[in-house]
Amino acid sequence: MSFERIQDRGRGPEIIGTRITVFNLLPHLMDPNTTEVYLSELYGLTPEEVAAARAYTLTHWDAVWAEHLRIEARIAEGNPPDVIERAKQTHEEFLNYKQRLEGREVSSAEKQSREIPTAGDRRENGRPATYREWIAEKKSQAGKGS
Repeated sequence: MSFERIQDRGRGPEIIGTRITVFNLLPHLMDPNTTEVYLSELYGLTPEEVAAARAYTLTHWDAVWAEHLRIEARIAEGNPPDVIERAKQTHEEFLNYKQRLEGREVSSAEKQSREIPTAGDRRENGRPATYREWIAEKKSQAGKGS
């Protein structure tokens, strides 16, 4: 079988024109009940692309299996502590932003009696600040205060 539909751009052998690697398909390919038609529908591939991935996997089994085991081990290790801490911080910032937006939901009478909104509340076009804009402004204010 020809492997013309398989390439390696540095992420492992993948189906040309997609970001689907043979490692994505490997659990399905190992299941004897999974058909190429099912995989085609699941991943939006042609049966020929699935067949090429299956053929590549079978032909290069030792290398594919060894890399699959390395991937599984890396997943089992989880994220390092610094990544986990940064994710917690980002989540906390998001919750603060969400709370701020929820606090902005006031009646129309209250809206009319409010003072002029700050840049953190509304932009020039009247829309609320996006999460990224809010974070950037927050960091800018923190930098000015230091």
